[in-house]
Amino acid sequence: MNDSVTLRAFLAVPSDGMWVESARGLQARLKDALPEASWTKPSSWHLTLKFFESISAEEARAFGAAIAPDAFAAVPGEIRTSGAVVFPSGGPARVLGIGFAPSSTLEEIARLAAQAEVHARTLGLSEERRPFRPHVTLARLRRAWPPEAVDSFRRELQDWTFPPWRARSCVLYQSRLEREGAVHVPLEEWSFTGGPRGVRA
Repeated sequence: MNDSVTLRAFLAVPSDGMWVESARGLQARLKDALPEASWTKPSSWHLTLKFFESISAEEARAFGAAIAPDAFAAVPGEIRTSGAVVFPSGGPARVLGIGFAPSSTLEEIARLAAQAEVHARTLGLSEERRPFRPHVTLARLRRAWPPEAVDSFRRELQDWTFPPWRARSCVLYQSRLEREGAVHVPLEEWSFTGGPRGVRA
């Protein structure tokens, strides 16, 4: 790839197969019960750690080289859902998603997201000033829902039982905007191979 080519890219923990199948069932249920929304595709259900709106191929490689040691040192494990997340926190809901409960594995993922920001800053790349909030987006609302519909969304997620999500690696994806929607192409992947207290296994 030409180093001057500009990419949309993001670093993410790839989705877990059993978790995705469960979320498919929930989303189908929600579509039937709730107002119109722009529902996301299962192919987008990653746990995003860092997003780059515009980055060159050379910068992507440099970022990959920088984040690799942190990714390899991360300890693999499982994360579990904690119900609904709604953005923004005040005013009409615009984004509806699934949040994750605190755990040692989620702490590993949050540390990796923080390191991604450090490396981006060091390399002169775009920085994210909002705090990291691990979630998966299920729907975007082009028209505001009545409060009772948002409350129903929260209840449905609270009552839904998800399997654990196995976090074993992270991937640097290219996001290509095509007619049918965004297509995510893996550029590099790093397995989590850290042991207790970050000691490599």
